[in-house]
Amino acid sequence: MPTKPELQVQLQQLRDSGLATKLAQQATAHGLAPEFLFAIASRETDCINKLGDVQNGVAHGIGILQIDVQHDIARQARDEGSWKTNPDPLIAFGAQMLADSLRQVRTAFAAAPPEQQLKITASGYNCGLGRAMAVARNGGDCDQHTTKGNYGTDVIARMKVFAELLGGESGQSPEQAPIAKSS
Repeated sequence: MPTKPELQVQLQQLRDSGLATKLAQQATAHGLAPEFLFAIASRETDCINKLGDVQNGVAHGIGILQIDVQHDIARQARDEGSWKTNPDPLIAFGAQMLADSLRQVRTAFAAAPPEQQLKITASGYNCGLGRAMAVARNGGDCDQHTTKGNYGTDVIARMKVFAELLGGESGQSPEQAPIAKSS
């Protein structure tokens, strides 16, 4: 997990590149808290719009949210180079995917606290939602199959720091910052 000063640098990079606004707009449009989407971007790419998850010389993770090439939109963006010149469709796709996943998690784990619902959603983004939900449903840690076994936990920790950084600028305390909006 990066330190608070390192996440402050990432937030500044997002602002300087214009991606902070794009991420925040898509988060809001899909009923997510911006700090949640920032935390996903931070975990995936350190908040840099790039090609990643290179296997045999070919990128499989595309853009700031590392949309996998199993999705046509990512493969096309990679092949055309539009991931760099027009990241908006990939950001919208990632936000929609996370919002859809969060709705499924909220239905399946209605009694779970919102932070746990977000952790399962984040874990599912990394290892597959069905896999993360199955482990959680059986009382296990939804991070069990994630990268380094801590993806969801790490995203939640980053989200809290981003909420603090963003809340401090708006005059809102971190406790007042939404974890995620209900949809």
